[in-house]
Amino acid sequence: MPHPHSAASSSRRDFLKTTAAVSLAAGLGIARGAHAAGDDTIKIAFIGCGGRGAGACTEALSTQGPCKLTVMADVFSDRLERSLASLQKNEAIRPRIDVPPERRFVGFDAYKKAIESDVDVVLLTTPPGFRPAQYAAAVAAGKHVFMEKPCCVDGPGYRTLVKANEEAKRKNLSVVVGLQRRHQANYREGIKRIHDGSIGEILYLRTYFNMPAGGHADKTMPEGWTELEYQIRHWPMFTWLSGDHVVEQAVHEIDIANWMMNAHPIRANGMGGRQTRTGAGNGQIFDHHFIEYEFEGGARHYAQARQQLGVWEHVSDNAHGTKGVATVGTGPYGQGGKGYSSHHNWVSNNPYQQEHDDLMASIRGGDHVFDGDYAADSSMTAVLGRMATYSGKVITWDEAVNSDLDLAPDDLAAGAPAPVQPLADGQYPVAMPGLTKAW
Repeated sequence: MPHPHSAASSSRRDFLKTTAAVSLAAGLGIARGAHAAGDDTIKIAFIGCGGRGAGACTEALSTQGPCKLTVMADVFSDRLERSLASLQKNEAIRPRIDVPPERRFVGFDAYKKAIESDVDVVLLTTPPGFRPAQYAAAVAAGKHVFMEKPCCVDGPGYRTLVKANEEAKRKNLSVVVGLQRRHQANYREGIKRIHDGSIGEILYLRTYFNMPAGGHADKTMPEGWTELEYQIRHWPMFTWLSGDHVVEQAVHEIDIANWMMNAHPIRANGMGGRQTRTGAGNGQIFDHHFIEYEFEGGARHYAQARQQLGVWEHVSDNAHGTKGVATVGTGPYGQGGKGYSSHHNWVSNNPYQQEHDDLMASIRGGDHVFDGDYAADSSMTAVLGRMATYSGKVITWDEAVNSDLDLAPDDLAAGAPAPVQPLADGQYPVAMPGLTKAW
């Protein structure tokens, strides 16, 4: 992730040039079943030290077999130090943490230093807008990867993912993505039954990610921050960093629909806007989306994604076929229930832990795990939906993936301007269907 206090300068285009320059010998790095340290200890680099990142790091350190957190990197030094202190309070994983000051990297180039370190696997939990370039760098360096969803926010980012995935497969790298339902027992069983014909041919799908969320009028920029720092610290509110909540959050349900269909859609149309997310501090994302995806053969996927208070809260994944209907999961965790909880009682397995268990087992030479292909397609499917809602147009898959609309700024450096600038009233430009260029 970039950091406003670093003098280093880079862009996504620069990132790709850098990764292309890495030698093949260095890129081969560590093969599955062997470890750089010459023993069984898997060394971990944690890049992007926010709340979900700390959760992923905890889960990685809670797997079976020797492993150790040896490197951390983040945009902001205060967030890195706060995350490290929080991890060290966990007695179960504290013995597995060894991150002295010289292996704590801060700045725009912090991710590069972490990836180039003596580690075996990198955890990429930075804002999604940075994901494609950082994933490409990790693959070029021959590192195994866990990366959070979504994996891209635009067409150029998707194309970077596709290219990196091909290289990762050539190097036999293990890659797991935080679309955790793919590692969740009830989903795996339910979708297997659908694929085995339990409801016949799928006619249409309904998914919902309607969650409560209020405004952020209290999140205006504090004195002393740069505009770029503000946007990175409040990345969910900005499309270039998060992709909008239909990409950052509803990608879970969009991924399930693609999984049910064993395909990505061929086109999409939709509508959305801002009704309750108004006023300064609310960035530029919508608070509601409705998308109709069309698959080859005519099947439709109707996807709702909403972040508003006081309205119907619902999360579920539903398939309608020629022989019946299947609801694979409900609730934010897909195992029933209504809201999120830090003390969730798992009816099925805990998929957040399972995905890291699967990754570490794969690195150690067990069943090979590679989530990169479907994760890229599902992320891009969500981006396609946002393109449709922002523009008000019918957009094809090919138009979306070949789009030259690159949301990444040309320059990410200390003092560089943010790619989105506030208007005179302190608010930010918001997409206007019919006027906004979305691809």
